[in-house]
Amino acid sequence: MRRFGVLVRSAALEALAEPLSAILFLVALLAVHLLPSFHFHQFGEAGRLPRECGFSALLVFGLVFATSAAVHAVGRELESGTAAMTLSRSVPRPLFFCAKVAGVFAALALFGLAVSCATLLSVASSEMGRLVTNGGVCVWGPGIAAGTGFTLLALAFAAIANWARRARFCVSACLLLAVAQPIALLSIAWLSKVPFEWGVVPAMGVLAVGCAVFVAMAGACAVRLKPAAVAAVLSVAVALSFLKPVRAVLPDIHRFWLVDAFTGGGAASAGDMLSAVAAGVLLIALWLVAGSALLMRREIS
Repeated sequence: MRRFGVLVRSAALEALAEPLSAILFLVALLAVHLLPSFHFHQFGEAGRLPRECGFSALLVFGLVFATSAAVHAVGRELESGTAAMTLSRSVPRPLFFCAKVAGVFAALALFGLAVSCATLLSVASSEMGRLVTNGGVCVWGPGIAAGTGFTLLALAFAAIANWARRARFCVSACLLLAVAQPIALLSIAWLSKVPFEWGVVPAMGVLAVGCAVFVAMAGACAVRLKPAAVAAVLSVAVALSFLKPVRAVLPDIHRFWLVDAFTGGGAASAGDMLSAVAAGVLLIALWLVAGSALLMRREIS
C-alpha cells in the first residue's frame, strides 16, 4: 500500500504539472462563471444555463484534461524507461498500472470539485440576478465578482509562488484554482445567505464517474498504442457513448448526464445516481483489468 500511495501521488502531481492542465482548469472555471452573463434572453429558469455550463465544462474540459493525463502517465513512462526502473523494484505490473490511473482519478476529482463549486456559485448568481431585476435577465454582481476574482487571484498567487519559492507553476495554479472555488462559494454564502442547489454536487460526481471510465480506457490503450492512436480511439468511443453506446465496454453518457433532472426545481433521484455509479464502477474495473493484462504481456526494457 505504501508503494501504491507513492505511485498515486506521483501520477496526480504529473497530471497537474502538465501546462495543458492549468489552461483547462482556468478556461473551464472562467467559462462557468462568465458564460451566464451572456444570457440576454429569458429561456426558462435562471439556473438552467449555468447548470448546463458546469456539466458541460466537466464533461468536455475534464475529459480532455484527464484522458491526456492518463496517456502521459502510462504511455510516456513506458516509452521513457521510467516504468522499467519502477517495475525492477519488485512493483507488480497491475499495481503500477492501477496506481497510475488512480492518480489521474485523484486529479479528475480535484477538477470536478472545483467545477462543482463554481457551478453552485454561478447558479446562485443567476437566480439572485433574476430576483434583483424582478424577472429580468441579469447575473448578480457580487457572485460573478467573487467567482472570477478569486479565480484570477489564485492564478496570481501561483505566479508569485513560482517567482518567490520556485514552486512549479502549473501544479500550484491547479491546486490554488481548485481551492479558490469553495472559498468564493463560502464567502458569498456567509455574506448574503444565498440558497444553493447542493444536489448539483452529487449529480456532477456521477458525471465524473462516467468520465473516469474513459480515463481508465485511455490508460489501457496507452499500454500498447501511441498517443495519436489513443486519441483516435477515444474520439470514436466518446462519440459512440452519445450515439449508440456498447454498454458492455462503454458508458451510456445519457445515464450520467443528470442536469435535466433539476429543471423546475427538481432533483436527480438517488436511484438514478446509484445505478449510474454502479455501472461506471464496473466499467472502470473492466478497463483496469484489461490494462493490467495488456501490461503483463508487454515486453518492457
